[in-house]
Amino acid sequence: MAKPFKTLEEQVELMKNRGLYFDDEEKAKSYLLLNNYYNVINYYSKFFMNGNDYYINGATFDEVSHVYYFDKEIKGIFFKTIMEIEKHIKSIIAYVFSEEHQEDFSYLNAKSFKNNDIIDVTQTIAYLSKIITRKQREKDDNSVKHYMKKHHNVPLWVLCNYMTFGQTIMFYKHMKDAEQNKIAKIFSQYLRGNLNIENTIVTPTHILSYLNNICEVRNIVAHGNKFLGFKCKNNTLYLPELHSFYEINPDSPRQDVYNVFITMNMFLEKHQFAIMNNSLRKRAQQLSKHVKSINHNYILSSLGFSQDWQNRKCLQQD
Repeated sequence: MAKPFKTLEEQVELMKNRGLYFDDEEKAKSYLLLNNYYNVINYYSKFFMNGNDYYINGATFDEVSHVYYFDKEIKGIFFKTIMEIEKHIKSIIAYVFSEEHQEDFSYLNAKSFKNNDIIDVTQTIAYLSKIITRKQREKDDNSVKHYMKKHHNVPLWVLCNYMTFGQTIMFYKHMKDAEQNKIAKIFSQYLRGNLNIENTIVTPTHILSYLNNICEVRNIVAHGNKFLGFKCKNNTLYLPELHSFYEINPDSPRQDVYNVFITMNMFLEKHQFAIMNNSLRKRAQQLSKHVKSINHNYILSSLGFSQDWQNRKCLQQD
């Protein structure tokens, strides 16, 4: 049987009966009306409950709302940064592929890709062809229509702007080994520069592992789903130079957001990763000022971020 509808007054009364303190009930009602009781309370209040559907001593509605806000803010930080990563990946893939395959519409030719999974390759080609067809049918002008009309060809560096993140990853998966390795080498240079290490061997398998998990995170934050507690389907592939830098052992689980976060070193310039890192630290510090009934590290740990991460110095952003 479905749960009966509850008015704002009944929602507040229910939480009060379970031990949650309200400094301003009218303000809380307005907040619940705008943000949805289910979205705010059903997940974010769990950090303040004792396991018996009652709140711990000292827990307040203000604290719960600040955890909800924290989740919203860090989703924004991740989304903005992943958009930069997506741009970098598309640009590098388009450059490397186009350098090797300079004939028109080479990305629609199965011979331009590996031949070990022709069905998936054919599907990828079909996706790209559909993009061209769809953009040509649009009433408004776009770069695909422009290139088709003026050059009778759409270069990959134009088409990639209309590819989804998932399609871009799949494209990389099907590229020939030499091209995949060339791209992996480019990204390994970013990693060496960001971590100030001399040698590391990054393989296409590492790239695919990291991009797949970044894409999972991207889909969560883009659709506004709750982020705290999120875990990817698979562990990120262990890379000694990267994970040992962050004191992560080979046998440690690597499905949480923190493990996705550290792999983003590979796809960003040093100042870009620093901006993201420092923005997250700032939000964590703000959270600590508003959450008093529990240690805010308990909330951060749901993402995999440890006290050690907070104790690290801010990264240089210039």
